[in-house]
Amino acid sequence: MNLLNKYGRQAAITCIALGLISLISAIFFFSTPFTAILWVAGEDQPVEFPADNAIAANWLLNAGIRLFPGDSLYYSGIEIAPSFAMPEIDQQILLYKPAFPITLSINGMVERYYSSAPTLGAALWEQGIGILSGDKISLLLDKPLSEPLSVSIQHGQVVSIKAGDQTLDVTTAAETVGEALADAGISLQNLDFSTPVEDKPIPNDRIIKVTRVSEETILDEKVIPFTKERVPDAELNAGQEKVLQSGQNGVKTSSFCVRYENGKEVERTVEAEWVSKQPISQKTAYGTTVVVQTYDSPDGSVDYWLSKQVYISSYHDTGSPTASGIWPYYGVIAVAPNWYSILKGTSIYVPGYGVGTVLDVCPGCAGKPWIDVFIPTSDYVSWNKNETVYFLPPAPAGFSGDLP
Repeated sequence: MNLLNKYGRQAAITCIALGLISLISAIFFFSTPFTAILWVAGEDQPVEFPADNAIAANWLLNAGIRLFPGDSLYYSGIEIAPSFAMPEIDQQILLYKPAFPITLSINGMVERYYSSAPTLGAALWEQGIGILSGDKISLLLDKPLSEPLSVSIQHGQVVSIKAGDQTLDVTTAAETVGEALADAGISLQNLDFSTPVEDKPIPNDRIIKVTRVSEETILDEKVIPFTKERVPDAELNAGQEKVLQSGQNGVKTSSFCVRYENGKEVERTVEAEWVSKQPISQKTAYGTTVVVQTYDSPDGSVDYWLSKQVYISSYHDTGSPTASGIWPYYGVIAVAPNWYSILKGTSIYVPGYGVGTVLDVCPGCAGKPWIDVFIPTSDYVSWNKNETVYFLPPAPAGFSGDLP
């Protein structure tokens, strides 16, 4: 009794252990075979074979397929490990996707690996390779991975595109200027150009300049001054004038092509010029008949053959003789060279000055009725005024009646 109590509990435990071992052995050695179904991705029909254990990798061996790195197994749509224990139920389905080699060139560095991912993008993701904006890849990421693939990836770099006062930094894997502009969404239109030009490689400094060009045609008008024509008229006294035809300015029109670069004018080219309005010359008749008349001046009665309003200025000693060769004195009058050739030696009554004689030349007086009276330095007073003067007889020999 004491022995039973002492050894009975150990015997019971030993019997239970031996029973469990016998049960497991019976299950392992006497498991009933069942039919497994293996689908190989890309094949039209599955493979059916008897399976005598639950390990997924052994199913492939039973089907005569070796499992390589990169291959994948799916059960009920979920990827499983090769050591996964399949349910030992007849007609269980296992999907096998063999890996395909991918030859990958990244910025010129080549590597090779295997993947059974459904697409190229998923295969790259498995390797931790991301495609960023601006990167260039030779194949679409959604391309099915159903065959060996060769793919190249060029990672983008920053390119600065300057257009006018603005700068746009773009990450691109482009090799030419045109490709970089396309990646940045910048198009060259009409006369626009880039520096360097579109078909050139991206420069070492990775700076591209875009010049926006526009042209417009503008019309410009300039006045054509009318000419003056003087004609003699014997019915008019010397000094008298009559306008026969009023002068009118003409117009010359020019067509310009104006070129702008980045909004600034850089060139203006004449395309055509024409006279859009012809000028009309002014015709003035001047008297040629010399008639002596009398003027009652503050200094007394003055006979004259011509009166004319002129601009009067004064000059003093210059240290040089006059054009006539004499030294100037009070009463010497200087006139424009063309008047001097006609009036040399002619006397003129100048109100407030008296009678003077044309004996000197005033080059600055050319272009308008102007006389310059001499006043000695000791008595010099500056004259600058308009006044009517009177030319004393006799009139110059051969005088035509007109002072140019």
